Amino acid sequence: MPDPIDHLSEYERAADDFAAALGWIDPGAAVPACPGWTVADLALHLGAGQRWAASILLSGTSQKEPEVLRTTASWPDWYAGTTAALAAAIRAVDPDEKCWNFAPVEQRAGFWSRRRLHETVIHLVDLIQAGLAADEQVDDGLAVPLAAIAADGVDEVFEVFLPRMIARGFAPAVTRQVGVRATDTGDEWTLTPVPQGDRPRVERGKATGEAVLSGTAAELDLCVWKRLPAAALTVEGDAVVASDFLAGRATP
Repeated sequence: MPDPIDHLSEYERAADDFAAALGWIDPGAAVPACPGWTVADLALHLGAGQRWAASILLSGTSQKEPEVLRTTASWPDWYAGTTAALAAAIRAVDPDEKCWNFAPVEQRAGFWSRRRLHETVIHLVDLIQAGLAADEQVDDGLAVPLAAIAADGVDEVFEVFLPRMIARGFAPAVTRQVGVRATDTGDEWTLTPVPQGDRPRVERGKATGEAVLSGTAAELDLCVWKRLPAAALTVEGDAVVASDFLAGRATP
């Protein structure tokens, strides 16, 4: 069995990479995955989210997301400050302590280290893609999440965001049974729709269905977050079922 992921340590590593890349990339550069956003907007979104999560952890209750107007001299410094604030809040609260979150999962503080890790990983990909599009000198390896983290990211999408998108009024992404297989980590999932638009049933440990999607864990993670074209995955079975699932709103 693989070692459990240390979400806090991996979050800090991803956040350090994000802060470093902010020092290389023009804050006015466009972010291809977030139409209408610049790199500065992306940094502001991620940093404000870190402050929001820290306030939830320290209070244990739902909090209003802050309206942040960055006024400091350096984007990397400002962002690093928000990272330090969230890391300190995570360390200050036992992961089993009761704490609000927005998902239909156990309301415990440990939710937030995992959630902010994956938020940071996906937006680090966005940042690197922005740098590449602007012909900046960036490490494009940062746009490929580590396999174990990516597999956990896929699992989080299925556990947290599939039901969250339904709760927000979007049509269910899972309308036919779909299997998902990570070829490098061995993780597998079967997603089965349930009546009346409720959250799909997620069965771990096997990948069966009218269509089965396969790829590396990183390819799967980036595809469900729509940071990579669906063509990156291999499809067995009904291609239309696979296409409909990947076109659905599984994530914000």
